[in-house]
Amino acid sequence: MKAAVLFSGGKDSLYALWVSINQGFEVSCLVTFIPESVKSWVFHYPAVELTKLQAKAMDKPLLARRIADSVHSSLKGLYCMLKEAVECFHVDSVVSGVSASSYQKSLIDSICERLGLKSLTPLWGKKTDWILREMLELGFLIMVVGVAAEGLTEEWLGKILDVNSLKDFSRLASKYRFNLLGEGGEYETLVLDAPFFSKRLCIRKAKPIWLGDSGYLKIDEVCLEDKTVFYRL
Repeated sequence: MKAAVLFSGGKDSLYALWVSINQGFEVSCLVTFIPESVKSWVFHYPAVELTKLQAKAMDKPLLARRIADSVHSSLKGLYCMLKEAVECFHVDSVVSGVSASSYQKSLIDSICERLGLKSLTPLWGKKTDWILREMLELGFLIMVVGVAAEGLTEEWLGKILDVNSLKDFSRLASKYRFNLLGEGGEYETLVLDAPFFSKRLCIRKAKPIWLGDSGYLKIDEVCLEDKTVFYRL
């Protein structure tokens, strides 16, 4: 099967991509949406423009489109982009990183049905703590680039999720009752490195933008660098 991956650059879409490859799917292209602002109802906003560097590190074609924040515009854009993926790369399926949100899954499923595509959700129903721990064990380097949940302060912006910080993160998720994977927008991530990257992202200049009870990391300077130094998580 030839698949298009809905790709935000965050941990869920990268992990779904990894699972799909290991299940024998051919990932033909990545599909990214760049919302107008952090207020997007459907798509990931912080650092999403860096997907072009991740795509280069994976040597995968990237289809990217700027899109308005409304649900209507998002769904219209999703339909058009997946139609383009079918026409340009002859995909027959769509991979997404949805794990528990029936709302998100139903939106994607409905668009896929209209285009005659199979909707694949390899993370669906899996335990959130298991997913995060496996990503760390596999060598995913995950940075927090957005927070929007009670208990998650400005200090988390730019922090790497490793074994130690994950313990604090899990404690906060339990205390403040937010989704550990952040599927409801409680937090957003950027994957700097993964087992299938030829190079890793190096953040050279960034600053936190704090909006009172939420915020995101504004990354001003980033590059791809050789993987000569190995992170041990």
